[in-house]
Amino acid sequence: DLLASFSAWWKAVSGGKKNPPGVPAPVLKTLMTAPDKVTEAKAREALMHFYLARVAHPADEQIAKLRLAWEDAQVARAAADEAIPGTMVFHDLDEPRETFIAMRGQYTKLGDKVEPTTPAFLPPLKKAASAKRTTRLDLAKWLVSPENPVAARVTVNRFWQQVFGIGLVKTSHDFGSQGEPPSHPQLLDWLAVTFQKSGWKVKPLVKQMLMTQAFRQDAVVDSNLLSLDPENRLLARGPRIRLAAEQIRDNALFVSGLINLEKGGRGARTYQPPNIWEPVGYGDSNTRYYLQDHGQALYRRSLYCFLKRTAPPPFMSNFDAPNREQTCPRRERSNTPMQALQLMNDVQHFEAARALAERTLAEGGKDDAARLQWLFRTVLSRAPDARESSLLTTALSDQRKLAAADAAAAKKVVSTGESPPKNLAPAPETAAWTLLANLVLNLDETVTRN
Repeated sequence: DLLASFSAWWKAVSGGKKNPPGVPAPVLKTLMTAPDKVTEAKAREALMHFYLARVAHPADEQIAKLRLAWEDAQVARAAADEAIPGTMVFHDLDEPRETFIAMRGQYTKLGDKVEPTTPAFLPPLKKAASAKRTTRLDLAKWLVSPENPVAARVTVNRFWQQVFGIGLVKTSHDFGSQGEPPSHPQLLDWLAVTFQKSGWKVKPLVKQMLMTQAFRQDAVVDSNLLSLDPENRLLARGPRIRLAAEQIRDNALFVSGLINLEKGGRGARTYQPPNIWEPVGYGDSNTRYYLQDHGQALYRRSLYCFLKRTAPPPFMSNFDAPNREQTCPRRERSNTPMQALQLMNDVQHFEAARALAERTLAEGGKDDAARLQWLFRTVLSRAPDARESSLLTTALSDQRKLAAADAAAAKKVVSTGESPPKNLAPAPETAAWTLLANLVLNLDETVTRN
């Protein structure tokens, strides 16, 4: 503002004790007089001309440079703010709100004042000495205190469900009066107490379960045992359940050598069919359009894959992964034709088959027999029997004939996915081994925990 800067300059100079140099005498007299005491219009006009010619204009260039520097700093600050992820922060009010019983649910008719605590028939909450009243942290500590075994029971049961397919308490979402009683109550209590005493350490708990005879026994079942205990609640056989959606994807990436084991960081946006997000995206949402990642981000573990609740990844949904719109204490397991089609044709899975084929050619040995043994053992942790070896050999021969007859299709098979092919063999040979690796990755034994 030119007038404001002129007034500020005049007040600053007139209040000084020394006359500024280089000012003509008529103008100097006006300048050294307080602005509110100069009433003559010509005197004020002469001072304004002097200010414009000798003060304001020489400073224009410097002001312009400073303004540009300020604008650059504003842009840099905005970019820095944009790069910092935002999050919600919770903190207690300095003065907690008073809470009253709403009589018959009417908020206009308030009854007695209440404080956050437990029902009278349960042990009370313990608040910190400096706190005015109990908080959510006090409630959390109360829930996991040694006097309360429920939290440990529920947690242990959830891990047992993950390992054995069904919990010691089948209704893992309901430990109350309407839930089922545990099949082995003493075992559940012992695991819960041990879990608490270990400091709630999960790895020793899971290791303990995996090393039990109940888990390590054969999963084969006869008709008599199946009729007596169809859900294996009595643990007469080992668990046999299909892998979870995340485990199926991670297993394929692991055996292929593509998996990226980096920990932490932003969610990865892997391969996904087009037009999944757009129909359910809001106009101003940053997840309206799906922008796929590239490079190593495509092969991160499924734990780190970005999941949009209103449009979850099709691969995960087809294999019964929850969409996270609501809690899911126990996943259902379905068997549909879509799952088989997904395993055969999904870009991520087929690319894993191609990478596994390249590993087989590089590490499996010098001849087909050795490579077939290596491929089977890498995926299934066992060697193929005579019948399986014969079937694999026949399948490889058939795929070689098909690949040799259609070079364009073989090249398309080898170029699936963004990971560059290693060109360890001619395209038809790599394509034949890719289709064989895809066959092995599609076996029921591959996607099922036996």
